Order: sequence, then C-alpha cells, then structure tokens
Amino acid sequence: MGSPDLTQQAPDELARETLRAHVKRRDQERRARLIQEWKTEGVYPYSAEPAEPAQAVEREMFDEVATRISRRLPGVTQSKKTTLRLLREVISRDPSGLYPVLDELFRLPQSEQEELKRILQRTSLSDVIKATGQVSDRLDFLAALKKLVFEPEISRTVRERSELHKILERETWIFGDAYALMVSDQSLDAVLIRHLKELGREAENGQLNPVRREDGRTGIVDLLLGRAHRGSSGREHLVVELKAPNVKIGQAEVAQIKSYAEAIVSDPQFLDARVSWDFWVVSTEMTEIVRRDANAPNRPPGCIAEWAGGVRVWARTWSEIIDDCEDRLHFYRERLNHDPATEHAVEYLQRVHGEVMPGVVVVS
Repeated sequence: MGSPDLTQQAPDELARETLRAHVKRRDQERRARLIQEWKTEGVYPYSAEPAEPAQAVEREMFDEVATRISRRLPGVTQSKKTTLRLLREVISRDPSGLYPVLDELFRLPQSEQEELKRILQRTSLSDVIKATGQVSDRLDFLAALKKLVFEPEISRTVRERSELHKILERETWIFGDAYALMVSDQSLDAVLIRHLKELGREAENGQLNPVRREDGRTGIVDLLLGRAHRGSSGREHLVVELKAPNVKIGQAEVAQIKSYAEAIVSDPQFLDARVSWDFWVVSTEMTEIVRRDANAPNRPPGCIAEWAGGVRVWARTWSEIIDDCEDRLHFYRERLNHDPATEHAVEYLQRVHGEVMPGVVVVS
C-alpha cells in the first residue's frame, strides 16, 4: 500500500476551506440582512449597540438563535416583536433554558433542534450570560435590601419573621457564596437532625434527646447554613438569628444567640471534631457595649465570643454584611457597568419576592 498523495490532499483541503469560508460569509450576510429588516420593522429588541463585553456576548447569541429560527417567526408584526423580546429575555437570564421554550413554541424539526442545542451549549457564551444575569440580580437585591433595612419609612414596617426572613432564606448567598440552606425557622432539635444527617450519623438507639437552652426553653433557629471544606471531610455550620431592622443588638439579643451556641456546645449529640460553628445575630444597629465587645483587639472584627471546639459568636450589622457582598461583587460590577438603580431594585423585589411582600413600596 503506497503513501498518501499529499499533492492531491492539499488542493482538496484548500477547496473545503474555501467552501466553508464562503458558506460562513453568506450566513453572516443573511444574518445582517435579517437584523436590518427587523430594525426597520421595529421588532428588533435591542435599541443601542452593546456598551460592555457581556452585552456583546448576549447580543451575539441572540442574533445567531433568532436568525436560525427566522422562518418560523410569526408574520404579524406585533407577534413577531413579542416573540423576539421573549427570546431576548430568556437568553439574558438563562440561555440553557431557551431550548425547551423554542421547541414548545415552534415544534422544530430534528435537524434544527440539534443545531440550536449546539449553539446553546457553548460553554463560554452561556456561562458569561448566566453570570451576567446573576451578578446583576445580586446587585439589585443589595440595593433593595439597603432600602428595606435602612430607610426609616420602610424599615420600621418590615417584619422579621414573615417578610425579611422569608426573603433571606432564598438569598443565602449574602452570608457567603459557599453556604447552602439546611434549616429555616425550626427548632434546635431540627438543627441536630440535619447536623447528624450531613455527617452520616444516626442518633444513639435511634432516639434523639431534646435539645434545650439553659433555661429549659426550645430555641427556634432562623437560619442554619452549612458548607463542606473542599478536599476534606470537615464542615462549617452557620446559625443566623435575624432581628427586625428597628431592633438594636443589645445584651438581650446577645444572650439569646449565646444560649443557642451554649445549647449546641453542651449537648454531646452535637460533638464532632470535623465541624466548626459560627453564630450570628444580625440587625441594623448595635448598642455601644456590644460594639465594644465586637471590636475587641484579640478577636476578629464582629466576634464577641470564641470558645474551644471551633465555636464563635458574632454580632453583625447589615451595613457590614452588605459591604462584604459588594466587595465580593466589585470585580464583576466594574466589568458589567451595572447600576442597581431604584427601579431595578424594586422590580427585583416584586419579581422574586412579591408573594412575601405584595404591598412593598420602595421610596426613591
């Protein structure tokens, strides 16, 4: 068997490259022509050129998807405009969720289904768009949270348990990106059950002894969050006690969070060297005596007590927590050039948490 004819392969490869370039150029021309037609018709959902790299990525994906399905768009101008706007909204929020929407709307043939799947599964495009939407939403939420906890007209009416608590149990990233919600508004007994489950342990004799505070009362924990240490078997648990914005963190509030910590530390059912515990009491302000404890020179800022066995108790203000979040988002915010204006903050609250605070009015 002879060697391959390289002199014959080179022209063949060149011909294929030439054909691919021709097809690509024709495709780009068709796309540009369609987009110009939509702009003239007034149905194209973008009015200005992209100002940021993330916007350009989103626009690129929209243009490619929309022109691929152009033959299946409604003929009526208003319906076409609505459909293209829907495509833009889905792409800007979650590109991976677009495929089922398109399939439901247009009942695409197999060949077009496969082509759209290929486009929508481009990791770089999808991830950038998804990250853009998430960061923008988080900035909007922080702007809304500032109004909920700081503006007097609003903060004095915000109820801790039925409103603020319900919102924050779905926004646990604010306490740390790696944490996941384990327990919300349940007893210390429920905390113990979840703690043992995470460690793969069972209660002795299949029975749990009730967990009680020092005064014998059952504690109700607002939020229990948890995260695993990457590459090890260790875990961190975070217990968050929320106070209404108009309640200052004083001695009574500190005593309450310490009583939860003491109940867990003192109960042998919780003992496990692989787990560390942090307990936060959170509100808008704290009394001067608590502030002095929170700024003791021998402890991290905010830490008011540190016990053996990896247990720490903290007093945190919303301004500190929000500042920490904004620092974490600072890198992305600069590149997104996203301004969490009042109308975006209000829209986010109404869209995501409307059933919790249906009558929320944020004063600008």
